[in-house]
Amino acid sequence: MRRLLAVLAVLGPLLLTGPPAQAAYPHVLDHMGSATHVGIVTATSWRSTRGGLTLWQKTSTGWHAVRVGIPVWVGRNGFQYGSRRHEGDGTTPAGKYPMRFAFGSRANPGVHIGWTQLHSDSCWSGEPKDYNTYVRRTCTSRDENLWASRAVAYRYAAVVGFNDSPAVWGRGSGIFLHESLNQPTSGCVSMSETNLLWTLRWMTPGSWVVMGPQAYVNTL
Repeated sequence: MRRLLAVLAVLGPLLLTGPPAQAAYPHVLDHMGSATHVGIVTATSWRSTRGGLTLWQKTSTGWHAVRVGIPVWVGRNGFQYGSRRHEGDGTTPAGKYPMRFAFGSRANPGVHIGWTQLHSDSCWSGEPKDYNTYVRRTCTSRDENLWASRAVAYRYAAVVGFNDSPAVWGRGSGIFLHESLNQPTSGCVSMSETNLLWTLRWMTPGSWVVMGPQAYVNTL
């Protein structure tokens, strides 16, 4: 009996915790072309403001989840089909999008997809002539002043390639991965600084992100 109790004392924590969670294989990965690094953001419904990010990497033996269920915030009004979005609707665009480049008010933390250092005149354009692009000028009332969010949200961030090929004015601009403010976003995906930095350093040129409710992502 004493020996049995000793064995249970050792195995007890293992029996309670069990094996680490495994991510179910998302078949959207079968339709990502030559991409080898794909982040998938999912939530339980179109109106959810909280979700999870799982990072998938393709090797010679296939796709493998390297980080599972990173907690994220999405838009304050949940998700919306990318083609139905409009500027200021507070939704995160559902769909498949390439990652463009990273930026921030601090020095490059070791990202490989390109780094743009923010300055006091850094804006994200809301104007028709250069809509949904990074510009340096005195920000207009339609632009987003990136420098104004330099203290937390935009210390480190990355641009999601939504509505930029070509950009349709008014459909929505400035969809980023950035540091969390512990609340829903205006359409971006946010997470803790630790998780954000790990994700940005993991990305390579040609990385993609897939976003939307789980049931929708299952159809892609």
